[in-house]
Amino acid sequence: KMYFDKSLRGKGFGKRTLERMIEEAKLRGFRRIYLETNSVLKEAIGLYKKFGFEPTDEKHAARCDQAYFLKL
Repeated sequence: KMYFDKSLRGKGFGKRTLERMIEEAKLRGFRRIYLETNSVLKEAIGLYKKFGFEPTDEKHAARCDQAYFLKL
């Protein structure tokens, strides 16, 4: 789960955190990253799409109504 207080948003923390997570996943040999989110989180979804995450129909948790994956 990734969340930033409103006072921290728009300052690049989400971008840098996601970059670091992707880098670490590659170093550990992962071939794919899967994430779940909610459609009301428009800014987060925009960030995921900028990084190349694509929508998937895979099953997701009840509190989430969307899922995305990134092939590494």
